[in-house]
Amino acid sequence: MKIMLCGDIDSGKSTLIRKLLEDMGKPPKGYITVRMPAVDGVSKVYLYDIANPPERVEDAAVIITIENEVREKHPELLDTLGVQYLTDIPAGSVVVLDEIGSLESASPEFQKAVMRILSGDYTVLAAVKAANTDFLRRVRSHPDCELYIITPDNRDALYEQLKREYNI
Repeated sequence: MKIMLCGDIDSGKSTLIRKLLEDMGKPPKGYITVRMPAVDGVSKVYLYDIANPPERVEDAAVIITIENEVREKHPELLDTLGVQYLTDIPAGSVVVLDEIGSLESASPEFQKAVMRILSGDYTVLAAVKAANTDFLRRVRSHPDCELYIITPDNRDALYEQLKREYNI
């Protein structure tokens, strides 16, 4: 089972992944990205290991800083920490990729790690941006994965559908 959820910001991708994880009851591997609300006009996007979350999100690595609509990006952290979070995962594990976005276009090692996970013997729950990059198109069309479009209007029904389809 490899589920990809594609939708706009605040469509419920991460929330649905969390609900499915709770229902599965298995410890996940992989990573989480979280955008925190702006403080003094500055918003940050953090990356952390889902298996070893920090006590506070603010203690995780900052991969994007947004100030006055200007983005300071750190794709090199995906090639180091992101790859680390996707390495040495035992076969059969539940792997969370939350989220796969456009920053990854500048992270070739991370791209390889994601494609290895998508082709491997894992249960995958992934949130994928709808942006139009070569990498995101390859991810969304991966032959081993099922892509589901999530919206605020269908997210509750999609949760029930996925539980039924995958016996979760």
